Amino acid sequence: MSRIEIVFLGTTAGIPTRKRSHPALHLTYTSDREFCYLFDCGEGTQRQMLIAGLNFMKINHIFITHWHADHYLGLPGLVETMGFEGRNTPLTICSTEPDRTRVLLNLGYSPPSFNIIYKAVPTGEHGITSLLETDYFTIVSTPVNHTVPSVAYALVEKDKVRIDKEKLKKLGLPDKSELYGELKRKGKVFFNSKQVKLEEVYSVEKGKKVVYSGDTRICDSLIEISQNADLLIQDCTYFDSQDFEDYGHASVGEVMKFLDKVKVARVILTHISRRYKDLRSLRKMVKNHPNLEIAKDFMRVVV
Repeated sequence: MSRIEIVFLGTTAGIPTRKRSHPALHLTYTSDREFCYLFDCGEGTQRQMLIAGLNFMKINHIFITHWHADHYLGLPGLVETMGFEGRNTPLTICSTEPDRTRVLLNLGYSPPSFNIIYKAVPTGEHGITSLLETDYFTIVSTPVNHTVPSVAYALVEKDKVRIDKEKLKKLGLPDKSELYGELKRKGKVFFNSKQVKLEEVYSVEKGKKVVYSGDTRICDSLIEISQNADLLIQDCTYFDSQDFEDYGHASVGEVMKFLDKVKVARVILTHISRRYKDLRSLRKMVKNHPNLEIAKDFMRVVV
């Protein structure tokens, strides 16, 4: 059975506070293999990882949502520390503007000592784009509505096809693993002149879905990528009724309206402005929405 663990390393907006660091999420996907990813890398991310007991050398890819400093300024220090620790495996950094990433990491006298792969993430009218595919899941992106080119990301687990062995027995098929493999590959098998189709003996376990909105107003592309998510990690910079339209972020009222348009099992609000210092008062604002939670630094969530 698969396990997805998310650690919130930073949950504030543009300016850090004593209790909230700049945006960063660590995601670990575990099945019979382990994959580690970082989404955004605000200032101080490597220190937050050390405090959280996470091993940054295990990170396979880093996904940057956009080029506002609170989302990327932790990259140079993290990459340099990886080099100091002897990293020799390649690191892929996906971002909306990979040339900026390359320039940023080569500014000093010590350029990266290991191979970095710079991958472009499309913006504009591109719909949902697949960036990474494994045997277990895909990671996709979609452009969202912020003040600069910005994207949301989603890890979408592949559905699991389960063969019902009891149904096979009733149809007279032997208990052989190679037979199950052929049935999954070809969709049907012949045994003793009898044809058995996959749809007669299988069930589907729906894959999990985790979405990270990045910084964005509520928009159609966010609605599309969030649909049927098990977990949505949502920008909610503002918790009062003022008009913040020009800042390119969502407010708690807009998020609540947005949730009427999408089917999402659980929503955690993050990227919270430093003006809101009392977590208890924020929780009171969403208490009538049982699927809404407020993020805090070092919060751990398992899907």
